[in-house]
Amino acid sequence: MAYVKHCLVDDAIKVLQEKQWKDTIFEDNLYHLVICSCKELGRLENAVKIYSQMPNKKPNLHIMCTMIDIYSTLGRFSDAENLYLKLKSSEISLDMIAFSIVVRMYVKSGSLKDACSVLETMDEQKNIVPDIYLFCDMLRIYQQCGMLDKLQDLYYRILKMGVTWDSEMYNCVINCCARALPVDELSRLFDEMLLHGFAPNTITLNVMLDVYGKSRLFKKARKVLWLARKRGLVDVISYNTIIAAYGQSKDLKKMLSTVRQMQFNGFSVSLEVYNCMLDSYGKEGQIESFRSVLRRMKESSCASDHYTYNIMINIYGEQGWIEEVANVLTELKESGLGPDLCSYNTLIKAYGIAGMVEDAVVLVKEMRENGIQPDRITYINLINALRKNDEFLEAVKWSLWMKQMGL
Repeated sequence: MAYVKHCLVDDAIKVLQEKQWKDTIFEDNLYHLVICSCKELGRLENAVKIYSQMPNKKPNLHIMCTMIDIYSTLGRFSDAENLYLKLKSSEISLDMIAFSIVVRMYVKSGSLKDACSVLETMDEQKNIVPDIYLFCDMLRIYQQCGMLDKLQDLYYRILKMGVTWDSEMYNCVINCCARALPVDELSRLFDEMLLHGFAPNTITLNVMLDVYGKSRLFKKARKVLWLARKRGLVDVISYNTIIAAYGQSKDLKKMLSTVRQMQFNGFSVSLEVYNCMLDSYGKEGQIESFRSVLRRMKESSCASDHYTYNIMINIYGEQGWIEEVANVLTELKESGLGPDLCSYNTLIKAYGIAGMVEDAVVLVKEMRENGIQPDRITYINLINALRKNDEFLEAVKWSLWMKQMGL
């Protein structure tokens, strides 16, 4: 251990190799102790060197798991994976800690699919009971993979097991399961968290704002926003979220008052909020308010994004103002962004309303030339444009083409 502490790795290896060990368990434990000491001292390359000099014999679960963790820290994921595969092919059964290390290795490497595969293998071993940290890892993995059924099953499994919850667990479950659980259950969980004195973080508060907003439970949403302000956890995303919810529910008065509250509390109006106001006013036909928002955007030097331009194309297109649509398209191209898939789909719809079906057809060709593959909405908008302008034969042709493409 003295050799290890003073970075005399070769001397440590020499001592380990010169001794004729009769007790293999003691030998493994000693190697593991030396490797762990290197890890704790932050000398990971020394740990790798010692491991590489170990005699070839039956795999040791604890040593190999430590090395998987070390290789992961060093970014040597192929070496870490090879050790896991070696363990998997041996007769050794992995324990909960081993599975945790392997899962985190795959998550760190960005291989979420492999992490899910490891979790499936773990579930096949009925004796494995995850701890609170592994449960949180599982929740995050399933969320990132969009596996809502898995999230729901895991949540109710955690409840059934009687796991002791802490602040991290509450925050993790609410953040990860927001789309997997009914709003009533999320609300109950959030209230329970507060009742037990645990502090929600900013992400949790924003998630609950989103959940309540989309469910039109605005009284509860306002309470969450008040709580966030009181605890100093409100951020621009908090305001973006509740303003978007008011906009989607067509409560334009509350939307505007919340924008003013946002500014009063020291936040600049974000691009997301400007886009929300543009979309809401435009869809409600409040064109003067729509144009007023555009002026405010320019005055504040807030740069438009694809969503901004697409909203403008859609609103002007719905009004049949093709000249304004053309101006927006020119501005979009000059901005350096250029039309995206949504832009083209919206333009095709606008041209159909304006009776410019030939231009709509040309757009499909232009999309392909620009490397943008038309999707189902593209063809539906084009077919509707053709039908609207009595081009029924052409509409049938495009409809058949759409079916052949499997869309």
